[in-house]
Amino acid sequence: MTKAVKLADRFYAVAGDKLTHPWDASAYLFTGDEPVLIDCGSTEGYPALISNLAELGLAPQDISAVYATHGHWDHVSGFAQLREESGARLYIHEADREQVEQGDADRTAAFLYRKPFPPAKADGVLREGDIIRAGGYELQVLHTPGHSPGSVSFLFDTAAGTILIAGDTMWGGYHPKVGSDLEAWEQSLDKLLACEFDLMTFGHLPPTLVFDAKKKVAEARKQLGVYLNPWFKPFYETFQY
Repeated sequence: MTKAVKLADRFYAVAGDKLTHPWDASAYLFTGDEPVLIDCGSTEGYPALISNLAELGLAPQDISAVYATHGHWDHVSGFAQLREESGARLYIHEADREQVEQGDADRTAAFLYRKPFPPAKADGVLREGDIIRAGGYELQVLHTPGHSPGSVSFLFDTAAGTILIAGDTMWGGYHPKVGSDLEAWEQSLDKLLACEFDLMTFGHLPPTLVFDAKKKVAEARKQLGVYLNPWFKPFYETFQY
């Protein structure tokens, strides 16, 4: 499956493990006069991302900006190539900025894939309470650290209801190498539960909207940190069992 999926008016899923590459996180496109992406996927999925954008009549040079949910390989390592082919600007929270600009293999989680992270200079930072205008919508930035120090989520209203883009704040992995912090993560989930929203997307799921979203966040909050799995398989490994 390598097609863009419309989720709401002027809002599409354009990358993810079902859309671009098995290692890719979800990425989203807002169309309009200045199309923007929320995340852009990895270097491995970049060719399929460009193909999916082309289905919507867009070339790389049409993308004006990428707003990163956080600075990990599967979410934004493809940006360096996008910048080579466009004038796209990168915006990320200050707490994840340095690792992206330096291509740090640990802090960007590139070590899980055994792939380099091409360094990319950020053009600006995302802050708590910022309002981003995209596709005719106003996206509110929420700083939601825990998975990584600079993780953010986005909240916006549509005709179908209020949508939360949670990135890896929902169901992301934990590792000291990427700066994960369970206490901060708990506070971030509590912050989300204090917001009103109807629908949700997050970092690793099929290209769809999740309904009954707030109840699902509340249930996930009860699961966080109960028992961590030390047997996670690196993506680049192939085992016999």
